[in-house]
Amino acid sequence: MAIDDEALAAAVRAAVARACEIEPERVDLATPLAELGLDSLAAAEVITDLEIGLGVEFPVDVLRQLTEARTVGDVLDRLRDGLPVHG
Repeated sequence: MAIDDEALAAAVRAAVARACEIEPERVDLATPLAELGLDSLAAAEVITDLEIGLGVEFPVDVLRQLTEARTVGDVLDRLRDGLPVHG
């Protein structure tokens, strides 16, 4: 299943906001994850939330890749690499 890039970006922002218990308006692609407090547990919540919400399954190594991300945009890029995305 291909997911359009805009839909994936919106889903990532919403999932990060839920996992970090913040308002979605505070989450844009340039937001540093350290500022949001996204830790490995929250990253796992983001992945689970996205898999359920989008009906997809990410590769096993995505969680490790997310721990290397520095911004919400980096999270999007790493997740995009694991899915067939069409902009």
